[in-house]
Amino acid sequence: MKLAGIFGDNMILQRDKVNHIFGTDTAAEVMVEIEGGSYTGKTADGKFDIEIPAIGVRRDIDITIMGSETIVLHNVCFGDVYMLAGQSNMELPVRRTYDRSEAEIKAANYPYIRQYRLVPDSDFKPVDEYVLPDLPWTSAVQGEVDEMSAYGFFTFKKVYDQIDVPIGLILNAQGGASIESFMREEDLKDCCDELDLIEKYYGKGVLTSYLEESNSRCAKWREDTAAVDQAVYASAIPEGAEEVTLPAMFKGITGSSWFYKEVTIDEEINGDDAFLYCGLLIDADITFINGQEVGRTEYQYPPRKYPFAASILKKGTNLIAVRLINESSVGGFVDAHPYYLEADGKKIDIAGEWKHIKEKSCEPFVPGRMMVSFPVILYNAAVLTLSKVSIKGFFWYQGESNGDRWEKYDTKFKRMVDSWREIFGKDIPIVSTIMPDYINVQSEDTSTVPFGWREVQRQQQEAPSVVDKCYVVDGRDLGEQFELHPQKKAELGARAAKVFIENIY
Repeated sequence: MKLAGIFGDNMILQRDKVNHIFGTDTAAEVMVEIEGGSYTGKTADGKFDIEIPAIGVRRDIDITIMGSETIVLHNVCFGDVYMLAGQSNMELPVRRTYDRSEAEIKAANYPYIRQYRLVPDSDFKPVDEYVLPDLPWTSAVQGEVDEMSAYGFFTFKKVYDQIDVPIGLILNAQGGASIESFMREEDLKDCCDELDLIEKYYGKGVLTSYLEESNSRCAKWREDTAAVDQAVYASAIPEGAEEVTLPAMFKGITGSSWFYKEVTIDEEINGDDAFLYCGLLIDADITFINGQEVGRTEYQYPPRKYPFAASILKKGTNLIAVRLINESSVGGFVDAHPYYLEADGKKIDIAGEWKHIKEKSCEPFVPGRMMVSFPVILYNAAVLTLSKVSIKGFFWYQGESNGDRWEKYDTKFKRMVDSWREIFGKDIPIVSTIMPDYINVQSEDTSTVPFGWREVQRQQQEAPSVVDKCYVVDGRDLGEQFELHPQKKAELGARAAKVFIENIY
């Protein structure tokens, strides 16, 4: 017997609605037992789908499934289930918001807010071949909350405080996802010129092979930037290094460069732990202190927060060396982010005068498409896999990837929601988020929010006029300068919780 991947210990099912428990088995008949009630169904072509009548709120009960073997699911709850969809700002984990919300996160103790993360298959293939992945339900408690959706957690902790009902979050969000990826093919025929990609990459392993080839090209490009002797570069400032003031962005540093900062510490270090916050870098980095690596990040978006052993530091002059890899024509150290070294409870500002030397110049790397930028892929590989799962509502935060193709965003949004409601129920409400303001520091004009971004925001604001039972959370003023992933998820979540309470509860 094999249950669909969403069924496991600690799962939450929708209260007061019919639910389905489904999977595959060799037995002719499968039975489900819940609190003394028995529900039976026959298998067909090795598949079973057992309908469970509506059950009210329950906490931590067992569900037994009997067929060719017996499976017992523990700590199951019936409450309210939401599909959280969109891209990276819905996906962004709690651990990425510690700078603003550390106390609130460390106090988190919500065992009845639980999340199932849906990681989709990366192939175009017949829709009946997609399956829900075998991933666990996690709870908003210490040791688990850090990997949950920050927006989801901060929203539904406040909802839970008001309604005291178990809440299940199905995280169906992928960094870089376009709205077109969440839509069905027939709804895109008059508003998307990329549908030929579906046929081009259709078939088992075809899209996966393309993605692997793209990753291999990136790895090869990175190898070509490799230092001749990294240890030498990391340990001392080479002759010929020029003075620069950081943070700053640079043109013409495509490839690899080294940036150096000498920091003077007047006293012996007594503590065990130290911390380097090296802002936000474009694109990848390996960072050293006194010749020892203290951290690395492979792409541009995460803040560079590197804890390390204080024993690496010494009284006197200490050398920070950052090997920066820039894939495009503009890169560097992003302004309006923290840059400091901390030890023994003291912070040393590291912004200001640095030295820089070019290591190796390369042609800009031209990346391939991300899987989630293909039209229809997440509708087939994610949304449809949930078609038998009962939910209470949709929670949407997307638009960043459509800032440069904003035309008809409102039309696409309405068609997407309509298609989802055909699956999950015509009265399912949706709470949608207006994106925060954002300026890309790599753009030519960094003085104003781009026109396309504003257009997506405008259409998001007007969504309730084109989609019934659509409620909007306004996040425009919660942006952070040059930050695609603002940490103000607690503030945004408080606004979203108010929308849920006032309109859905």
